[in-house]
Amino acid sequence: MTTEAYPWSAGFRSLTEEHDYRVEEIDGQMPATLRGTLFRNGSGRNQLGGEWFPHWFDGDGMIAALRFGDDGIRFRNRYVRTDNYRDETAAGHIMHRGFGKMRPGGILSNAFRLPANVSNTSVLMDGDRLLSLWEGGPPVALDPATLETRGVEEFGGKIKAFSAHPKRDPDTGELFNFGVDYGARCTLAPYRLAKDVLTALPRITLPYAVMNHDFVLTKNYLVFCIGPLLSTPLAFLLGLKSFDAALHWEGKKPTLILLVPRDGGKARIIETDAFFQFHFANGYEEDGALILDLCRYPDYLTIGQALRDYWKSDWPSAGMARLTRLQIELSTGKIDRRIFDTGTSNEFPIINPAYVGKRHRYAYILCNRADRLTGLQQQLAKVDFQAGTVLRHDFGPNGYPGEPLFIATPGDAEDDGVIVTLVFDAERKRTDVVGLDARNLAGKPLFAARLKHHVPFLLHGTFTPRLF
Repeated sequence: MTTEAYPWSAGFRSLTEEHDYRVEEIDGQMPATLRGTLFRNGSGRNQLGGEWFPHWFDGDGMIAALRFGDDGIRFRNRYVRTDNYRDETAAGHIMHRGFGKMRPGGILSNAFRLPANVSNTSVLMDGDRLLSLWEGGPPVALDPATLETRGVEEFGGKIKAFSAHPKRDPDTGELFNFGVDYGARCTLAPYRLAKDVLTALPRITLPYAVMNHDFVLTKNYLVFCIGPLLSTPLAFLLGLKSFDAALHWEGKKPTLILLVPRDGGKARIIETDAFFQFHFANGYEEDGALILDLCRYPDYLTIGQALRDYWKSDWPSAGMARLTRLQIELSTGKIDRRIFDTGTSNEFPIINPAYVGKRHRYAYILCNRADRLTGLQQQLAKVDFQAGTVLRHDFGPNGYPGEPLFIATPGDAEDDGVIVTLVFDAERKRTDVVGLDARNLAGKPLFAARLKHHVPFLLHGTFTPRLF
């Protein structure tokens, strides 16, 4: 199968070149209030030695920086110089284990070797440095101006894994995150980072080895929805299976809703029917209840296979996620569920970051039309939870947007801002940087900056008002 089998397939091709240039071709007008730097991270290299990596999460991390200044938009991309990137670039073939990758040489070559850190999932501004994040290990520190790799950051040996979805309290400035550590027992390790001091909160021993990607920060809790996506650590450790192949869905087990007190108190577990989720939009506490907005999959089976096939997947809508609100009564543990009319294949939900942990009215999310049976997402939706309405921006027939990012405009309204996303144009085989009015998402784009090349589909990003 070639990358032309489906129109979106070419968007997964590697970008081998590293660029640094001012974008000359811009349709529309960049708002005068949009000033700062947007950083994105994702798998920039998905092929090596003429072969595709066996899983999308195996790709080498590449940072794309977009500088929005008085002089226009500047694009720069650099690979994170991990050991994996350096070794495999020099060799021209796979040398390390990954999420789905295995080292050449069979079982003996893979036994007792952990996956190499490819630092390919998200980014975080931490003072004067940029941290490149990956699920299975510590961050890699970068220079935000040049994107030069500085080295691995282990916070004085306090962490093993540092998730790609840290949450910052908009009022206190505290940053919370977690890691999942595998060993004789699987433990979840929460962290608080405040004023450059990282504090480890009490570890929680989980009943079985699981994979978990995201969490919600509320006024009093770190909240996790841990679906029964179980790992077989021994098969992985002995080199019999990749990390991905050692995962299996056990739908007869419950999803565990884990409430971890921010002050370090004892965690509480509430059990509910099995479901899986990668990403939350937000969560908050109100009137004795916990409200969680998330992309809910019925299980891991469909999305798990699509991530293995990625470039050659038809990305079916059946079995994919729907934007769902869970309301959990804290006194009884009773859970109510509501699904919103956001079409199919809902993913990458975001809000105005000033509302993290607070009651939010709006969320923005990737989706497809309800009648679309296959294909990567071609729409962005704005959900008004108060009015119950959904606005959609359609990038069809050739556009495939990535994760939206909300950049606030000075003002009082929650939806005063610009939604920025990278859109792959399957006809031109190039990527556009598109800005939409967050208040009128369905309207004509504020601007579309035409890059000189494509940018492989990336994962997560962050924005800072600082110009680098």
